[in-house]
Amino acid sequence: MANLLEFKKSDKDIGISVRTQIKGPESVLLNEFVEQYSDKLTSLKRHYALFYEPLVPTGYPDLVVVTYNPEKYRSWTKKRTRLGILELKVLHHLYFIKGSTSEVIENQLGLNSKQLLRILEKLLDASLLKRSKNCWLPVSLRTTYGINNIKTIEAKISDWSGVLQQANMNRLFSSESYVLSPVLTPSKRIISEAEKSGVGIYSKPLGGSAKVVQKPFRSEGLPVSYASWLFNEWIGRQLLREQGI
Repeated sequence: MANLLEFKKSDKDIGISVRTQIKGPESVLLNEFVEQYSDKLTSLKRHYALFYEPLVPTGYPDLVVVTYNPEKYRSWTKKRTRLGILELKVLHHLYFIKGSTSEVIENQLGLNSKQLLRILEKLLDASLLKRSKNCWLPVSLRTTYGINNIKTIEAKISDWSGVLQQANMNRLFSSESYVLSPVLTPSKRIISEAEKSGVGIYSKPLGGSAKVVQKPFRSEGLPVSYASWLFNEWIGRQLLREQGI
């Protein structure tokens, strides 16, 4: 199994939508970074997945780098590929509240009983839920979630205010979020704003090497939100397809 997966195109079978990259200075900056970064990743023993502008609830992050454990995907089933956004939302909610009854889930998420029943049946078929008396309980994350880290990167030549805002929004599903800029030494004001937002900064002059000039706040707990599950499912579906199942 190769240690680097790349998701560059939309794929209905996997359920991923990807935006076509717009050519310009920012794409040149990002592509140079990816070339240096991917060369480094392929020499390491860990497994990685690169997502190029995937559609997520916060928009289209320029690059998402995911570290995952392939062993967690060995028991993946075809039925799990049928899960949609609603199923993942309910699943994440159940992890967050540590299980619940159908009535409570309906009230908390605004779902009707028939709709919730269909969702729970899909999650049961995918072996992601179990039932104890009247309570729905999620299966342990140790067997259902294979991602160790999610890093997002937003490339920008200028407009620090906009890119810091977008990078901060990416923290809603990622472990760490960065801005990639050609500026060698960002101003103290920019560094301060990034620090307050929990966002890191990569400095990479065009044609040069990237270095971290501001470390991000790192969220230790994954999945952060239901959107964190999207990357988990996309990886699992791709690995399952590679097995010919």
